[in-house]
Amino acid sequence: MKRLLVVIGVVLLAGGAAAQSKDDPSIGSWKLNVAKSKFTPGPPIKADTRSYEWKDGWIIVTTETTQPSGEKTGVRFAAKFDGKQYPQIGRFAPTVALISYEPVDKRTLKYTVRHTTGKITSTNTRTVSTDGKTMTIEQKSTDASGRPVVNVELFELQYSVRLREPGVR
Repeated sequence: MKRLLVVIGVVLLAGGAAAQSKDDPSIGSWKLNVAKSKFTPGPPIKADTRSYEWKDGWIIVTTETTQPSGEKTGVRFAAKFDGKQYPQIGRFAPTVALISYEPVDKRTLKYTVRHTTGKITSTNTRTVSTDGKTMTIEQKSTDASGRPVVNVELFELQYSVRLREPGVR
């Protein structure tokens, strides 16, 4: 029985990973709608753009964020949907964090960001709407004082490769 449960778990994980592919609805460019997002306790970030690409079995993510102070931050990384940790490299500063992705279904992905020491810095859920026009990221973390931070960021699709494919509208 235990062996059967392990096999079922592996099949489900493989199925979830297969659901995240070049057909991933997040593929494209997204812009944060600050007015429709919630930053608790705040203050809100000023801007955020994200792009997701699919190449040879890897998701390639690029972000550029304008912090409340006006400072620009961002990351660029490649990862797979297999629960393993992959390095995020800072685009504007030499920061490195580790990220691991675990698909829930075709439109929903859970991911964890860790400091290189292994300490979890945030847990996140990314969901693309059924019409593919909006993406919500719920981020849970703590601030420097140990208080909980919960951000619910609403992104709007700017460009999608899927929309340019023949027969796809």
